[in-house]
This record gives sequence, C-alpha cells and structure tokens, in this order.
Amino acid sequence: MKIVAPTHHAYARLNIDYSERSEHLFGRLDKLLELGFIQSGLLRKMKPTIAVALKWKFDYLCKSLESPFEIEEDVEYWIRTIELLNILGEQKWFEFDDQIQSVDPWERTAKGFDLGWTTTTKGESFENSKKIAKERTDQILEMLGGPEFIKGKEILDSGCGPGRYIDLLRGLSPKRICGMDQGIKLIEVLNDRFKNDPSVEISQGTCEKLDFQDNSFDFVLSNGVLHHTSGDLETMLKDHARVLRPGGAMFIMLVGKGGLELKMWEFIRGFLNDIPLETMLKFFGDSMSPLRLQGVVDHMYGEYQETTQEEFEKWCDPIFKHIERVPGIEGLDVTREIYKNDPFFEERFGCGHIRYLCYK
Repeated sequence: MKIVAPTHHAYARLNIDYSERSEHLFGRLDKLLELGFIQSGLLRKMKPTIAVALKWKFDYLCKSLESPFEIEEDVEYWIRTIELLNILGEQKWFEFDDQIQSVDPWERTAKGFDLGWTTTTKGESFENSKKIAKERTDQILEMLGGPEFIKGKEILDSGCGPGRYIDLLRGLSPKRICGMDQGIKLIEVLNDRFKNDPSVEISQGTCEKLDFQDNSFDFVLSNGVLHHTSGDLETMLKDHARVLRPGGAMFIMLVGKGGLELKMWEFIRGFLNDIPLETMLKFFGDSMSPLRLQGVVDHMYGEYQETTQEEFEKWCDPIFKHIERVPGIEGLDVTREIYKNDPFFEERFGCGHIRYLCYK
C-alpha cells in the first residue's frame, strides 16, 4: 500500500497494489477450470448457466465500478458445488462418462463467428447491432474530416462480419466497398444483403493473408478482428498497410493486455470446451438479447491474442507516416478516460482496448 499525497492529507486517495489478490483470483479460476473437465452429462447441462452467471456478474461489477474481486465468492461457490457433485457422482447419484472433446481454439473461433453473426443479426437484430457501428463510424469520420472523406474512395472492411459498416458507409457515395470475411454462412448472407448495390463487393478470405494487390484501397477497416486469429499480429498489420494507398487511412481495434476481464474470458472458453456453440445459442437464444448473445459468441467462443499499446505503436512506426489514437466512446469502450473514476481499472482491464487511425 502506498500513499500518493502528503501524510497530513488524511483523506487522500490510497494507491493500493492488488497484484497478489489478482493472482489469487486467477488461481481460483484455474481451479474451477480444472474441475470443469470432470466428464458428465449433468455437468455439461449446468455449464452454460455457470458461465453466463459468472460473466454477467463480472460485467455488472464493471458497469457499477464495484470491486471486481467480489466475483471471488461466486467462483468459490461453484468450486464447492462441483466438488460436491464429484463426490455424489462417485456415489452413483449420476454417471460419469469419457466424452472428452479436443477442439482447435482458432478453428472454433472462426466457425463460432460464422454461426454467431448469422444467428444474432437476423432481421431487426441487424438494425439494432448497426447502432453500435454507427457511433463508431460517426466518430471515425469526424476524425477524418467528415463524411466527404468516403466519397469516391475504395474501402476494405477486413473481417466484415454481418456488414454493419458496409451498410453505413455505402450511403456516403464511395466508389467501391469490399467486404471480406472467411465465414461461409456469412458470405451467403452478405451476398444476399447487398445484392442490389453494385458498389459493394463481397470476398471470401482471411485477414491472416490478404488476397489483394498493393495500394488497392483508400480506407481499411479492421475492427476487432486480427486478435481473433492465430497469425502474427505485426505481420498482419504490415499486410493491411500493404493494400492501403499512400495518403490513405486505416482504422484498427485490438484488445489490450492483462486484467481480470481477459482472464475471465479465457477461463470461460476453457470451461465451455466441451459445449458446442450451437448448444449455447439454443439454450439462450429465445431468452437473451441478440446483442448480449453476440457477447457470448465473442468472449466465450472467440480466442484472443493480447498486446499492449506500446507494442502496437512500435509496429506502426516503420509502416505508417503517423498514427492517431481513437478515444473511447461512453458505454461502448474500455479505456482509461471512460473509466477515469474506476480505482480498479488496471486490475479489471489491464491496459484497456487499443484503437487507432493509421495514416500511410
């Protein structure tokens, strides 16, 4: 514990080191994960509820700025519950089995987003989800000098998902928008969604290696995509800069590094290793907001690579003329300025989200 003001300031805020408590909570999550590998049909029926209960409790503590360590009592409860179930299983109250499932996390991620986006953005849900993209689009365009930046330009949305940004930007008179995604179901949905707009091209591919020529686009979007792949982040960033024309701009978002939130997501992905995404979507599909259901897909079935702001800026230095940090938006983002009143920011979120405009 360290006091950050003179000792005569009796009510000065204390800067407390929570690293040991964080490590303890990490260890208890690891213990719960270990217990989650007990194989039984009964436990597999309970896992979706356990995962959502823990995630939503953690999310609530984030929104209310309450201590993230309050989740400890919930973790301990589920540890004791599964330990009890293990004892009862040994007494033949229910049967154990050997249905061990080996899943490649990155393949699971790719398939998860293909299924997730096409499930959670049907009909009116697409319009609701697009509201998030509009706030970001408005912010980016303001930083780029206004909507006129898009007029007559060629744009790449790399990892475009259901096409929310395509739908918003095509109304600003671009010359061409190319939406690229690797999802098979998504490509079908995108081709149908934009079939009557000649300015929109849909391409199937992966952001790990872009299948476009050098200097093909004036504006490139990579919104929360690169960190969901197994490719080298710096190499992929260079590849996206390669297809950007000199004088063009790229918007990129990546998760940061460290913090209890990313640890919680990592734990849940391991805990749900033997629970197919189809099961989760069926289990909660009729009772959960589609926007929150997409959070299940993103955080519980999407693997992440982490990086720091310092690492990212170092990668940018030799490939862009300059970069500009994109501030957080209230209610959408995890950044220090948004959570300036949160005494647990670093413990909760590590370095926070990384968003930049990069100019070539």
